[in-house]
Amino acid sequence: MAIMNIVIVFGNDHTNSVGVIQSLGKVGYKSIGLLFGSKSGFVLSSKYTIGVITAKDAQTCIDKLLKNIPTNEGKIPIIACCDTAALTLERNADKLKEHFLFEYATNYSLEYLAKKENQVRLATEVGFNVPKSWNLRDTKEIPNDIIYPCIIKPLVSCEGAKSDIRVCRTKAELEKNLNTLGHTKNVLLQQYIDRDYEISILGCGLSSGKCIIPVVENKLTLYPKYVGLECLANMQPLEEGSIKTSIEKLISKTGYVGLFSVEMMHCKDDNKFYFTEINLRNDGAEALVTKYGANLPLNHVENLLGLPLTEQKVFHPGYYIWDMHHFLSFIHRDINIITWIKEIKKSNGFMLYFKEDKKPFFKQYINWILSKFHLRKNESYS
Repeated sequence: MAIMNIVIVFGNDHTNSVGVIQSLGKVGYKSIGLLFGSKSGFVLSSKYTIGVITAKDAQTCIDKLLKNIPTNEGKIPIIACCDTAALTLERNADKLKEHFLFEYATNYSLEYLAKKENQVRLATEVGFNVPKSWNLRDTKEIPNDIIYPCIIKPLVSCEGAKSDIRVCRTKAELEKNLNTLGHTKNVLLQQYIDRDYEISILGCGLSSGKCIIPVVENKLTLYPKYVGLECLANMQPLEEGSIKTSIEKLISKTGYVGLFSVEMMHCKDDNKFYFTEINLRNDGAEALVTKYGANLPLNHVENLLGLPLTEQKVFHPGYYIWDMHHFLSFIHRDINIITWIKEIKKSNGFMLYFKEDKKPFFKQYINWILSKFHLRKNESYS
């Protein structure tokens, strides 16, 4: 292992950040958490975390980091674990580039690529099937050619909330929902695809212009049901074909270097896959991909540092569980106890359970229990 073995993990104090820390920790890297938002103690509970820098928001985190640059022989990689973190790195690139390395795009800004309307245009150009979309930026006037049912989405993911993603089957429903959005100001309306399942394809764009795409994740169950994140997933190799080709073209076209995930849904009516979005930062399901056998954060760090890429050939396809989502789906009776136990028995692994670093796995349940009994305060970093 090279002596440049410190990585900064930038984002919220949750499973996404911990997954990166554990993936890198198992191959010898130590992490510093650069955290904002809600305080949970997940990041500090990992034995691979050597410290944290915290602040009320992402920009203040960067300001603090620049005043307390860690000692290291060479530039330090920073991995963004949410959209806000990725965009904040880009906005501060000139200040950071002397001491740090992080994801970037050469042909477009990440801010441009974060907007759904731009993703839709680029995805169409590289050959994806894309639902028809309408941009309602700064207006609630409904276009005359809307196709119902449709779905409301934030134009930029980090400027909205998942609770504002809503399906509308009539004009009256659409008008009502547009007037009751809790967080989202700029809206993208999209033709609703009657899906039977969703998939995510996780990968890593390289500075050579190529990308690593080792796996496709079939999201078998979701929490909350129908609109949430994965509970049970089936991880399999991504076969050669139109989807893989379109992803390679999209990464090449944008010049993106870094971790990413492409989200798609399968329409049961026409048996086609439709592009929904690309996340240009670490995906929350990355920890499952590491357990599958493809340590994408490792390859990303090696690429940033100019090191030879570790070749990974031993994979473990099959079922994996996002532990807390799976647990909550049982608690809220989306699945019964028999199904819950059967799914646990057939799975290859859990999101946060690393046998070498068990504390984060148990920390999430301790936090949940303490919150249920009002013994834990909901605190944010300041």
